[in-house]
Amino acid sequence: MAEEPALRWVDPGVPDTRADVCQVQSTREETALLFGALTASRPPQARLERRVVLPPRLAKELSATLARLLRAHEAQLENATPAGNVRSAPPGDEDAPAAARPLLAQVRALGAGFGFERSFKLSPGRARGDRLILGVRSRLVDAAALARLCRAIGMPEARIAQFEDARPEANTVGLGFEGDERGGVYKVYLEYWERLWGRLQADPGDRSPALLFLGFKWAVGADQATVARYTCYPLLSLAGIRQRLEGLYEGRADSPSLRATDAILALAGPRLRRGDSFVYVEAEEEGNPRRSFDLNLYKARLPVDALQPALAALGERYGIDPDALAGTLAPAAGRPFGHLSGAVGRDGRDFLTVYYELEAL
Repeated sequence: MAEEPALRWVDPGVPDTRADVCQVQSTREETALLFGALTASRPPQARLERRVVLPPRLAKELSATLARLLRAHEAQLENATPAGNVRSAPPGDEDAPAAARPLLAQVRALGAGFGFERSFKLSPGRARGDRLILGVRSRLVDAAALARLCRAIGMPEARIAQFEDARPEANTVGLGFEGDERGGVYKVYLEYWERLWGRLQADPGDRSPALLFLGFKWAVGADQATVARYTCYPLLSLAGIRQRLEGLYEGRADSPSLRATDAILALAGPRLRRGDSFVYVEAEEEGNPRRSFDLNLYKARLPVDALQPALAALGERYGIDPDALAGTLAPAAGRPFGHLSGAVGRDGRDFLTVYYELEAL
């Protein structure tokens, strides 16, 4: 808005309106801003909370001011959101591992849009690509429907109660599957990015660690689930990320996954805008030795193909058959590279997982 130093606001207790949907309607004489709250109905509907009518001059000033403030905000706090933003061809059933297609069908049945990530995991002597994560915005899906889906894929009842207690503050729910020799593992993640982002908006200097993901993981048919906590260390520089990695890999500086991560960071780092950063997270799970990192590199806008030299070297160090590695990488060809996870897995073995995007959330 135009600067008016003499203007003083007199607030007689006007209530705040917090909207999650906005629409603009305009005629020659006026512009109306409609603010509301989404409902859980299908097709989607919004409950109108506030209508603000502006004359053309004020609408133009508002537009210019919002554009300026958002540019400044993005320059200061664009810390690589956990989801990517490079859209590719819409994925179909053939893009999901066969064992994960029932999960894909159930997520589609929620009636909301969803993000779609695939990944492949490399470890000594192994390369597996039968993995996916499907992400939905929690505010767009009925809570009871999410609980029913969790039950349908076998989440133990005790963990469903924990999931429901932790869900209200989560902005995204991720539903995943990972194949293995025993039938596979289901995974459900709650993401708290908006809570962390809100804290950074309020105080950009507060870089203290915060919970970013809460994960529930269980083997197909199992009656118990492991809980994983993913702690974000926000706004780290590249030097800060390397320092955290050195601590995570203490005593294992020659680890194959660390060497591959260094090579990939060397590719991604120069593609960051000055003063920007990647999202760095460390994970721990109950009851097993896992201690690993997750490094979101979507901002580098690299295709998975660009990682080929680093992954080929990693495959050689892991003793993975080159043909098996090539077959695992083939579905990712040309896809947007998303993030890395690596270090020590729940089986105590060194690993590196590469995530790539099929559909942005």
